Amino acid sequence: MRKLVLVVAMLALSSALSFAQGTTSRVAGTVTDKSGGVIPGATVTLSNESTGVAFTTVSNDTGNYAFDAVQIGPYTVAVELQGFKRFSSAGNAVRIGEPTTVNATLETGGLSETVEVRSSAQVVQTNTSGNLGSTFDQRTIESLPILGGRGRNPLDLVLTQPGVVSGANTGGGVHVNGARDRSWNFTLDGIDTNESSAGGSNFSPLRTNPDALAEFKILTGNQTAEFGRNSGGQVAMVTRTGGNKFAGTVYYFDRRPEYNANEWEFNIDGLPKRQFTQQMPGFSFGGPIRRNKTSFFVNGQVLRAEQSSEVTRTVYTAQARQGNFRFSQTGRNQPAGSTAPSIDASGNPIVAVTTYNVAANDPGARGLDPTIMGLIGQTPLPNNFTTGDGLNTAGFTFSAFEQERQADFVTKIDHSFNAGNSAFIRYSKGYQNTNCDQVN
Repeated sequence: MRKLVLVVAMLALSSALSFAQGTTSRVAGTVTDKSGGVIPGATVTLSNESTGVAFTTVSNDTGNYAFDAVQIGPYTVAVELQGFKRFSSAGNAVRIGEPTTVNATLETGGLSETVEVRSSAQVVQTNTSGNLGSTFDQRTIESLPILGGRGRNPLDLVLTQPGVVSGANTGGGVHVNGARDRSWNFTLDGIDTNESSAGGSNFSPLRTNPDALAEFKILTGNQTAEFGRNSGGQVAMVTRTGGNKFAGTVYYFDRRPEYNANEWEFNIDGLPKRQFTQQMPGFSFGGPIRRNKTSFFVNGQVLRAEQSSEVTRTVYTAQARQGNFRFSQTGRNQPAGSTAPSIDASGNPIVAVTTYNVAANDPGARGLDPTIMGLIGQTPLPNNFTTGDGLNTAGFTFSAFEQERQADFVTKIDHSFNAGNSAFIRYSKGYQNTNCDQVN
């Protein structure tokens, strides 16, 4: 399977409108004095602690304020009003689709004095939606053990959620609460990133790695309107932002057969150790282009993997290849290990058999077709007599080799135009080439 994916995404943001759904949130609260009385006319400033971008509003007649379409990240809320000490609350995490409430209580005094609090956002949100699911922040995504055979796939995190199962009685991919495996909806920065050729396979065309994500949200039920398209689970991913400080990572994951013992089923069948090698170099780097205005982030990862798996295929026995088909005289043909086998573990008959020679009984005396005989001759003789019909067909067990090549790259630029408008542009490119994958 070979695939090349290119995505260019752009998101415009104002204080009341976001053109990409399911990637922003809301910060709101009430400004009061120590007696609980509401305070109108207070200047409220919301500052992103990573990028330095700030937005300003004024509390209304009921003391309430709100910032809509806020990008995720850590924020500081500052409140100022003449005659009161300055209020500052830092370390408030804004997450995808989870409105954050930060209430401010002002104390009488001068603006030169500041009352500082840390992470004062309400832990229990009583005014939020009923979305059921979990949110994974950047540190959690990077720390969880998702180093699988598909290139550190963050979508494997959906398997940690209640109601989510991999596979079903009818086969298929990953299901949530009984929905079809094709009912998932994956988005990156609010833009569709669903795998159209293999729905429910728990991966997307852009093989986004954990180091490229700022947040990962899984919804398994009761989704609100911004999470649409499918009736099953919703997964919203957001690309990281550069910020005001230069920072980066370089990594290399290496996995080889020398690090592992042979697997039990391979030992039983006398097969060598599974040949599974996986090398994944990658990097991330971000920082400011213009402090408090423009920042960038880039990420790239390459996957080189080879693996072998035990596979059994049905082939003809030596006698059947010559047109000599054998049948048990005591019942149906059955392989070794069955309740009434026709052969032993080496393929030798242990019951009375009748042989029918196809060529000898051909009324046209044409013999066996040489083209068909040539094709059958290209297949190996059986080495596993626990499968097949027991006399004419059996199994050939071998180690199948698969090779996978991936390269993925993403870059994102964030820019703030003014206190009410900002935008970002993301460029993503992915390449995947899998040779001899077992599914196909």
